[in-house]
Amino acid sequence: MGHPDDPISPPSRQRLRELDRLLVKAVADLHGPATRVERLGSAGRLLGLLLLLVGATAAYWLLPAGFAGCLAVLLAGVAYALLLIATHEMVHGTLFGSRSLEYGLGCLLSWPMAWPFATYARLHLLHHRWNGVDGRDPERTQHLPADPLPASPLERWLQRHPFGLRCLLLGGVGLILDTAGQGWRLRAVDPRLDRARRLDGAGVILLQSCLLALAIRQGVLLRYALFWLVLERVIGVVVQYRGLVEHHGLWRQAEGRAGADPLPRRLRQLATSRDVASGPWLNALMGGLPHHSTHHAFPALATARLPEATLRLHAVLRSQRWPLPPRLKTYATALRETALLEEEVA
Repeated sequence: MGHPDDPISPPSRQRLRELDRLLVKAVADLHGPATRVERLGSAGRLLGLLLLLVGATAAYWLLPAGFAGCLAVLLAGVAYALLLIATHEMVHGTLFGSRSLEYGLGCLLSWPMAWPFATYARLHLLHHRWNGVDGRDPERTQHLPADPLPASPLERWLQRHPFGLRCLLLGGVGLILDTAGQGWRLRAVDPRLDRARRLDGAGVILLQSCLLALAIRQGVLLRYALFWLVLERVIGVVVQYRGLVEHHGLWRQAEGRAGADPLPRRLRQLATSRDVASGPWLNALMGGLPHHSTHHAFPALATARLPEATLRLHAVLRSQRWPLPPRLKTYATALRETALLEEEVA
């Protein structure tokens, strides 16, 4: 069939439409709301992470300052990061099959960490629409030729090193500020972003004010600040790294807007989203994100069905001699197998 980015003549367009039809047919029976067993599995995962977060947080406050306390807060950070990753499923309603329930749960989990979930939920839908074809994609991490070059040598150096910039420097605060800024910048594209921003603002301010007042009243303000600083650093590394692994280096902008993209949407999503080989436990903890190309091609699929869907899609692609989606052996190998350490910036 040729390379996905080759110019498409009328006959090849017909073949692409047929391939798209085969992909849809391959996973047609996997659609539908999550079953009771799948919902129980999702609930068990969230409950386990919540218990780990609460237990590690309690240990931090009960133990004296030192190695054990640091270990407890690091464990709390990992648990909280995995809970925030689960909010991605809540945006799509693929966790329990109930968008309204999952939306409320996402807000409650996110606001204590000042994460603007409602704004992110609106922006993430734009990301699915624009990934690979429209430079306004709010989750794009890759520099494009049309982007203005940073003015100073330090800014250019940071731009060339996305892992150091996003994971180690910007971290969780960078994610929060970027999401808030994208919500403001794209408010004209999605009018519901204004309401989402107001909801996030009220929720975050209310919860953070209560927590801060409690810390001041108990006379533990410094330890409270240290707790949130470590939590923010851990969460920032995990969530920023996850975002880089999924798309960085794969973004290819077509000329013009999305309508000018020569590939069908599903094939473009498969080409510009990266998978990670993982066992069932890691896949569950990551909310199905190791099967990221499948999720982008079929975002309504329940999380538990993504591994099976990936096997079926790959079988179709092989039968049609079409390239498989980019795939990494592990999350750890992403640093040396991709452009996460250093990016070529024109």
